[in-house]
Amino acid sequence: MATDGLHENETLASLKSEAESLKGKLEEERAKLHDVELHQVAERVEALGQFVMKTRRTLKGHGNKVLCMDWCKDKRRIVSSSQDGKVIVWDSFTTNKVRRRPAWFTVLWPSCLALS
Repeated sequence: MATDGLHENETLASLKSEAESLKGKLEEERAKLHDVELHQVAERVEALGQFVMKTRRTLKGHGNKVLCMDWCKDKRRIVSSSQDGKVIVWDSFTTNKVRRRPAWFTVLWPSCLALS
C-alpha cells in the first residue's frame, strides 16, 4: 500500500493535500501550453454558412489524445495514432477496431501516419 512507507508525522490528509497541490500545478502547466480538447476549440469557431460540423460517431479506444488520423484508399478504414503509443485501424462503417498495435518506435509518439 501507499501508506506503508509513511513517517510518523505524515498522515493521509497531508498526502491528499500534496496530491491536490500537484494536480493544481499540473493544471497550471497545461494552461501555459494552451492545451485544450477539440470540442473546446470547436465551440469557439464560427459556423461557415451552410457548413456545420457535428459529431456523427465517436471511436473509443485510445488511452490518450489522438495525434493523427487518415482515411484508407478504400474509404472504409481509418487509421489513428495517439499519445498512448498505439496505432489503431478502424472500420468506419461499424466503428469496430480492425487492428490495434503498439507504435513501431517507443521513444517518440507517432505524430503522423498514413495507409497505402
